Amino acid sequence: QASHREPRGPFPLLLAAPPDAPAAMPGKPRETGTVTSWNMARPGKKNAEGYGFVAVDGREDSKSTNLFLYADNIKDSKMRSEAKIFGLKQGKRISFFIEEAKSARQSSLAVEVEPMRGEGGGGGGGGGGGGGGG
Repeated sequence: QASHREPRGPFPLLLAAPPDAPAAMPGKPRETGTVTSWNMARPGKKNAEGYGFVAVDGREDSKSTNLFLYADNIKDSKMRSEAKIFGLKQGKRISFFIEEAKSARQSSLAVEVEPMRGEGGGGGGGGGGGGGGG
């Protein structure tokens, strides 16, 4: 007796992400921020591609909240080459996902980093106000 059910073979394939989909962190929004400093690679060092720090928009700019950025975590190939050869300029605007630190001794990482597009080179934020006297 012939079964009238459809074969179940192809269905799981529909659930797979298309090959060009970014390996994004599911459910996390892209963040934006500013490069605060860049350290060029020292030849022979383990992290020989250079690294820097990123202040995340909407967070205070401090050592505890800034993200670590390795040149190899820059997704945009032109920007990655620029970072490795010349370094990234302080104040450069970028977008990225945050990869949380794996331990308390490490900083969180900015990953899948891309340059901000369509920003008119804008200036940085204003300075803090002075305190009042007595």
